[in-house]
Amino acid sequence: KFTPSGGLIRVRSRLLPNSDPKAGVPMAEVAISDTGVGISTTDIDKIFDCFQQVGQSVNNRPQGTGLGLSISKGIVEQLGGKIWVESEIGEGRTFYFTVPVSSRESIG
Repeated sequence: KFTPSGGLIRVRSRLLPNSDPKAGVPMAEVAISDTGVGISTTDIDKIFDCFQQVGQSVNNRPQGTGLGLSISKGIVEQLGGKIWVESEIGEGRTFYFTVPVSSRESIG
């Protein structure tokens, strides 16, 4: 919705080299990047709150309820991970999240 036509969206994942010190399990990191409008540094702290939308869409009105990132944060944290974003206006943004990884042998 915030990446212009012809823009790029890239998804990457990697196994982090160190286990989470609290959980003692390996962690995977997922990064989703786009070439969209970006998010100002003053708005970054707000975007994971319920009903918060920042910036403006093409028709000058945000679309949706503003719950998606809040729900995503809740899920990631419930799993024992973290979620954050890095962005600059005009430079796109990258959302990151980590989640614990377990081997097949340890799954029920």
